[in-house]
Amino acid sequence: MTMNNLFTSTLDGEVLANIRQSIAEFLQRCGLQYKNVPLDEAWYSECSQEAIKRGYPMDAILPYMPVGVAMVSNAYDHLPNRATKMWMCFFTIICACIDDMMISGENLVHLYRFNELFANCQPQGHPVLNAFDGLLREVACHYSAPASNLIVTSALDFISPQAPSYPEYARMLSGVDYAYAYCVFPATLPPREYVQCIMDVAMVINYTNDILSYYKEEIQGDTANYLSLMAASRGLSKQDALRKLVEKTVQLHHGILEFLRPRPEAYDAYVAFFNGYFKFHATFGRYKLEEIV
Repeated sequence: MTMNNLFTSTLDGEVLANIRQSIAEFLQRCGLQYKNVPLDEAWYSECSQEAIKRGYPMDAILPYMPVGVAMVSNAYDHLPNRATKMWMCFFTIICACIDDMMISGENLVHLYRFNELFANCQPQGHPVLNAFDGLLREVACHYSAPASNLIVTSALDFISPQAPSYPEYARMLSGVDYAYAYCVFPATLPPREYVQCIMDVAMVINYTNDILSYYKEEIQGDTANYLSLMAASRGLSKQDALRKLVEKTVQLHHGILEFLRPRPEAYDAYVAFFNGYFKFHATFGRYKLEEIV
């Protein structure tokens, strides 16, 4: 028996059926269809070469390279500027790496000092954080103000370790949601075309990930994810929390579509992102969706 099968076997049959039903409903109501998506090897090679050229700590970031490549080659492939897509790839890689660093107590001291050192233009205490520092200083090369300012603000919120006591607040700060939301729209697009729905886009980014990663986290026994915290804080079962989150996310998604429909360029960017964001979750089996859809 494989480890994956061992994990799966610990889930109650009814729970598994409920997860399947909720995710199937989410896909159907959002017009999404699952298919296995291979990793873009050309992007992976190009990204690896650029990371080495930049002097990034390859031993630390290598495990996260597929995450960044899958994100940019699917969810942000509609962006017209290749340099911006490369930046987005590295941003995702480093964020994923930092997300795991937060679990390690020995690195927390570096994380706590990040904002102070960033503001004072001083070197960070860890090579991964130095890479992140440099990326944030490049934002203005790819996005104009105010989007660039808000991307940096979101990133600085993300890197500040948060207590998980308040699910909505902790989720908002832990997901770099606004940074990813602003990055959806090309720099050539005036913010007035999309800014009124940016909060909803950020929530869709977070909640879609919560929904599509829930099965993987559940079979791994993760009790600190958003859905577990939300269920506990509201006295719900996890399955009820999942159903409520699906409903909320579907409504947000369709609300965004309605708002952007009269703005074709922004609408097309969001649709391309949303469809690609789902494909990201279907790439290289990271979220184990092939087991439940």
